[in-house]
Amino acid sequence: MNITVLELSEDKVKIALIGQGHTFMNALISEIQKDPTVDVANYVIEFQFSDPVLTVTTYDKKDPVAPIIAACTRISAACNDLLKDVASVKK
Repeated sequence: MNITVLELSEDKVKIALIGQGHTFMNALISEIQKDPTVDVANYVIEFQFSDPVLTVTTYDKKDPVAPIIAACTRISAACNDLLKDVASVKK
């Protein structure tokens, strides 16, 4: 996945996620919002075929990238678990 960092400060990040749509973005936002350091986590797809822009802000000037990394790690782990479950059914 390609990303473009549009803005980065000590408590805010804006990232364009190239080629992603609502399905992935909704899952990502849902996971990011579980982090207690996150103030706002949202995304905007300005036009039908444009790339989504993710915005994350945090409380108390916490690193805004850390909740994104943690959310992606949890999503990846859930996908790996699902793959294992599906593979065991297939046998």
